[in-house]
Amino acid sequence: MHPLELFDRFRRLFGWVVPDHQRWDRHPEQVAPDHSDDWLLEPPSLEEARLLFPQLDEERALIRYQQLRLEMRERDGRGF
Repeated sequence: MHPLELFDRFRRLFGWVVPDHQRWDRHPEQVAPDHSDDWLLEPPSLEEARLLFPQLDEERALIRYQQLRLEMRERDGRGF
């Protein structure tokens, strides 16, 4: 288990004890970047795909890169 996961569990269990604490569980709308700064909205780059997945051919690298970007958006709660 990652140390940050342990910290998160501790925070969730005992966070209510700390008076006047800021709530960490925010809605995606509160933490999502502006559309002008959101690099996940930019079209995927073949060059970036090749750098990230050099073992794959161009088409497969681009597909895998798009899958990675969609997974990141879904994980952040920003949808597709």
